[in-house]
Amino acid sequence: MTESELWYTEEYTEHIRFSYRVTDLLLRKQTKYQLLEILETPEFGRLMLLDGKVMVTDRDEHIYHEMLVHPAMLIHPAPKRVLVVGGGDGGTIREIVRHPAVEKAVLAEIDDEVIEASKKYFPVLTSGLSDPRVELQIGDAAEFVRTTKERFDICFIDCTDVAGPGPTEIAGTLITDEFLDNLRSIMTEDGIMVAQSETPVYSTAYLKNYTRRLKERYKHVAAYVIMVPSYAGLWSLTWAAKTIDPFTEITRTPPPGLKYFTPALFKGCLEMGRIDLWGERP
Repeated sequence: MTESELWYTEEYTEHIRFSYRVTDLLLRKQTKYQLLEILETPEFGRLMLLDGKVMVTDRDEHIYHEMLVHPAMLIHPAPKRVLVVGGGDGGTIREIVRHPAVEKAVLAEIDDEVIEASKKYFPVLTSGLSDPRVELQIGDAAEFVRTTKERFDICFIDCTDVAGPGPTEIAGTLITDEFLDNLRSIMTEDGIMVAQSETPVYSTAYLKNYTRRLKERYKHVAAYVIMVPSYAGLWSLTWAAKTIDPFTEITRTPPPGLKYFTPALFKGCLEMGRIDLWGERP
């Protein structure tokens, strides 16, 4: 990506690419950990890229963040302490602090420059970071999970891509067996983990393997499929819980101000998660 180019292209497989017309390159910076870029586009508004992969866009970030956060927050009986692994753009925290039951929300993000860029270029995303219940842990999230003495009711894994061409080294530490075991150990007995788990269309093998590994650790595991236009259309989120079934009826009223999430929509996303989109295709 250079300032003279008019298009940004993201590769999902060696045969599939998605392109966006770019009107301005607002930021391009190599941080200590990754290449951070902010683009202006006519269709999606501003895009944040990390190592060449779309993380958030103005136009559809609310879909991803609302569907990641609110199902678990509404089904868990008392979501008081919440951990976000990754998520430096701030959108996941913004949705968490909509819930008055939350007493503490910890954001464990390795790259503080992502947070600062989000504050400048995506202020709507970072509005929740000033909430007094929010604690920032800047550093290796895997190390935080390994060493913390705290216990969490819900953990959200909002990391960069871990499948497809060129998965980032940072995200790779968040899918190891050691990390999954450590994460489970810091969750309460009725704890829930929800993770972004890649596109179910182009990263099918990854999603199947990831859910298999989670089933070795949790009683209730289910992928649910959401529609995010800037994420190749369909994206998966995976629920893993010690005791709480994701198919539990949502009886609490969602917080005000949501643009997309509804309990009925979540039910449909769970049903889509049961479908093998490729059938028996190898």
